[in-house]
Amino acid sequence: MPERDMLPIGSGQAALRDEITRLNKIIRALMNRVERSMDTNASDFSLFQTAIMLEDQVRERTHALEVALHENEKINFDLQCTKERLEREREEQKILIAKLEQATNHLMQAEKLASLGSLVAGVAHELSTPLGNSLTVASTLKEVIANFIQHIESGTLHRRVLQDFVSQCRDAAVLIERNSQRAADLIGNFKQVAVDRTSMRRRSFDLRQTLDQVASTLHPQFKHCRHRLEIAVEPGIIMESYPGPLEQIIANLASNSLQHGFEGIDEGRIRIAAEARDDGHVVLSYTDNGVGMSEEVVRRAFDPFFTTKLGSGGSGLGLYIIYNLTTAVLGGTIQLDSKTGRGASFTLTLPRVAPQGKSTEEESYAA
Repeated sequence: MPERDMLPIGSGQAALRDEITRLNKIIRALMNRVERSMDTNASDFSLFQTAIMLEDQVRERTHALEVALHENEKINFDLQCTKERLEREREEQKILIAKLEQATNHLMQAEKLASLGSLVAGVAHELSTPLGNSLTVASTLKEVIANFIQHIESGTLHRRVLQDFVSQCRDAAVLIERNSQRAADLIGNFKQVAVDRTSMRRRSFDLRQTLDQVASTLHPQFKHCRHRLEIAVEPGIIMESYPGPLEQIIANLASNSLQHGFEGIDEGRIRIAAEARDDGHVVLSYTDNGVGMSEEVVRRAFDPFFTTKLGSGGSGLGLYIIYNLTTAVLGGTIQLDSKTGRGASFTLTLPRVAPQGKSTEEESYAA
């Protein structure tokens, strides 16, 4: 057995070999004794028979031990092969897991950029209304001024014309100011939300104000439907946390309601409420009156790549991102309560002072 002799011998194999060696020594000692006895007393045949019987027993025992030794070596050989195979499989699994994590991060980044792109498109659409109104008023005011100049040049300017001109200028100024303020608010909210969403920026913020900013960016999605978003949060709940992830959570939940929850429903209602607790936490609840989820969907809702819209634009990352942001970034917990036909309710318990995360404000988050 040259190949097996190269294998490492365990303590069991060494013990078997020692036992075989010991038995061989006993056989030799007994045979020597028998030979000496036969030389001194050739008639002691019974002693010779006893020695022969003992030799047979020792030989059988030795054979059994050798068989056990060979079997033990075979088992060790098989175990070594199995160990090497498991190590290879473990390395392959590590490589697959690394590739899966990389692919997941890329998909999450794409999901975040898609969300930001939707935000840009929505804000651009909203800006078209106040800017278009301002442009119309400015054009009208230009004609009023040109007409006023004609009255001056022709010498037909009188009190009535001057009063009309002042009244029209005042109304135009009010309209331009109102629409410009609306555009400025939209741009301000967009800038704040965009900066928050694209960076891990920790700051102090009023929860109601942040939710209002998110609601303003979500307004285009509700503009041409009968679904409504209600925010029932009192001002004054100050948090020292990461508003970007919180805004992303609300945006993803609203998108999930619009795409999944309100399917087949004409008038969907979303309600966001929050209360501050004495233990330093804020309980934020998000509820809708949508179609709800089955027990199986609720059980797997936060799993990555799980979606009920496979092949219809669903990535399966929306609620997975929500879970990661809630737990890993904001340091809170999230619970889902839903039944078929009874809508969905998400309860987030968040610390008012979030745990310290990454120190670089401009570092993007993928989760």
